[in-house]
Amino acid sequence: MSPRNDPKSKATRATRRAQAIRRGRVRKLQWISGAVVVVAVLAAIVLGSGSGDDSIERVERASIGGPAPDIEMLDFDGEPLVLSEYRGTPVVLNFWATWCPFCIAEMPDFETVSQSLLDEVVFLGVNLQDDRGQAVALAEDTGVTYRLADDPTGAVYGAFGGTSMPTTVFIDADGTVRELVGGQMSESQLRDAIQRSFGVPA
Repeated sequence: MSPRNDPKSKATRATRRAQAIRRGRVRKLQWISGAVVVVAVLAAIVLGSGSGDDSIERVERASIGGPAPDIEMLDFDGEPLVLSEYRGTPVVLNFWATWCPFCIAEMPDFETVSQSLLDEVVFLGVNLQDDRGQAVALAEDTGVTYRLADDPTGAVYGAFGGTSMPTTVFIDADGTVRELVGGQMSESQLRDAIQRSFGVPA
């Protein structure tokens, strides 16, 4: 009897074909699942990074128009950072984290604006409840050079009434909170907010 006509050989071939079909289906499902995830992430980025004012949520809080809480933090060099030490100069306080894609997307724009306003506006980045090593690595990858500090418990974030990430607080030279913005900001939106809050041409 020819091996091809052997019932056992036929059964083996049929089993192998069925297994191959199943593997193909599994690979197809894995590919589709991966594609769905990628599309979802891209859609979130596109929806969250719109250039219009409607993409930014202005969060009205009781602290707006009042004094900024003078909370002490530790910067990435382990040195104390107290907001009152910057009294006399406007401050842009930006809360960010490595787990926040919109934070990562806006950081190069914040660096660009901070460099153009070195002598007029102080930029401070506050890393919220994050892995320190990953935070340092991200800061290096994005090229951020302004001062960065830790908020491991979220106490500083809570004190400023943050409700979304990223959150950016604009504090004038007198230490008054002028604006709090929740959501990613583009370079032009950031410059407009600085002009609006501080009267500083940006």
